[in-house]
Amino acid sequence: MEEAKWLYDQLAPITPILSALSAATPIYRSYLSEVDSRWNIISQGTDDRTPEERSKDGKFYIEKSRYDCFSCYLHETSQPFNDIKVKYNKKHFQQLLAVGVEEPIAQHIAHMFIRDPLIVLEDHIKEDYEEGCTDHFDLLQCSVWNNMRFKPPPNDNSEIGWRVEFRPTEIQLTDFENAALSCFVVLLTRVIISYNLVFVTNISKVNENMQRAVKRDAILNEKLQFRNKLVTCEMTKDGKRKVRENGENEVSTAEMTVNEIINVLLVGGG
Repeated sequence: MEEAKWLYDQLAPITPILSALSAATPIYRSYLSEVDSRWNIISQGTDDRTPEERSKDGKFYIEKSRYDCFSCYLHETSQPFNDIKVKYNKKHFQQLLAVGVEEPIAQHIAHMFIRDPLIVLEDHIKEDYEEGCTDHFDLLQCSVWNNMRFKPPPNDNSEIGWRVEFRPTEIQLTDFENAALSCFVVLLTRVIISYNLVFVTNISKVNENMQRAVKRDAILNEKLQFRNKLVTCEMTKDGKRKVRENGENEVSTAEMTVNEIINVLLVGGG
């Protein structure tokens, strides 16, 4: 889980970059739109919040649609960057803490339970589930679409561990382009893990970047807020990652184009 949490957090700030890089849906129902990406279109199309949940003055106000940017980092070293208020189901949060679930993970899961379930399998409603069965949870999680997804191991006793899904990339016109984007993300995950790279920045900035990334010609004209220096974390003897104590990980961000982030900062080494 340590590696999965780390990878989830470090990939999250990359999602707006790939959203702009892969943007491929400027036309809807034969109309040419002012955006190049489907992100906000699907977010609006799946927004099932009630009027009270949409109202900022409402008791049950929920800030985002169920299809939107993620709301909290998971790794303990990333917690200072959770700068937006996260609404979560307090009952479920306490239940998770009581059985030893880490607080960031408990908050992440309890945050999903503020949503109404959309999918229930009729033949599963009255079944007695064995301990460890996650079918109902999987159905809830698959109906909450974020730019990143943190998935527990499957319940079939396989050797598959915790999984991280990178979700904003749009499908391209050719197999070659799709393969290129997939390979880029896979190779980036290996680099992040091998060098313990730190990309996290305030979630509010990632949210803002996602809104910039969907605009027309964002890949050429928009600037995204990103760390302006590549830094790394340290590995402890027990295999945990921690922030360096020499101040190297102090966050300094700058507004850069996608080209500057990928070809100058990442490829050029910052």
